[in-house]
Amino acid sequence: MPSPANDPAPDRPPQTKNEWGILVIISLFFGVFLVMELAKDFTPAKWSVPFFLLSWIALLFLHELGHALMARFLGWRVERICIGLGQVRSTSRILGMPIEFRTIPLSGYVLPRPADLIAPRLKQCLIFSAGPGIELLLVGLCVLIFGTEALLQRTNEVPIIAVQSFCVAALFGALLNLIPFPVETKEGTAWSDGLGMILCWKLPDEWFAEQMGK
Repeated sequence: MPSPANDPAPDRPPQTKNEWGILVIISLFFGVFLVMELAKDFTPAKWSVPFFLLSWIALLFLHELGHALMARFLGWRVERICIGLGQVRSTSRILGMPIEFRTIPLSGYVLPRPADLIAPRLKQCLIFSAGPGIELLLVGLCVLIFGTEALLQRTNEVPIIAVQSFCVAALFGALLNLIPFPVETKEGTAWSDGLGMILCWKLPDEWFAEQMGK
């Protein structure tokens, strides 16, 4: 999601050995449980679980990249792309835009800045919509390539299971982000893409002018 507030991603990683220990134990328990469940009476359909998780991570990157590319297309500056939550693990640049990769790949954000005051609310709405939009576009491409019947049928073909899992993750991510809800952080209140598409029309010109000066 693009951020109408200061910074919607929490910077706080686990602070103590106890917190890290709890995180490691929970992660290990989940991993062991997942492996055991996949191994028990294994069928190819069970590949849908790891495929969904891998698709979610890939789609998180594509979702935030969609916001950033739309901002660049509209002439806005992209101050930062953030992938994940928690402590920054690595930084890089993509198409000249700075990008951070953090510890937990569950969500992310893009920090765009207006470059002018020409239709700023329309541009802000388009930037908000670009994240879910790219996910829905990818689902549409999968339907065109593989067909609706192949994507809805029960199958033991691993490649089709992978594509089905990708589509489910994309639809879930897009619909989740289109639900209008606020996100409270220590930096202020951020908006989901759906809420941003609604409330951005109420932002005054002064707000956009202030963002330009940052």
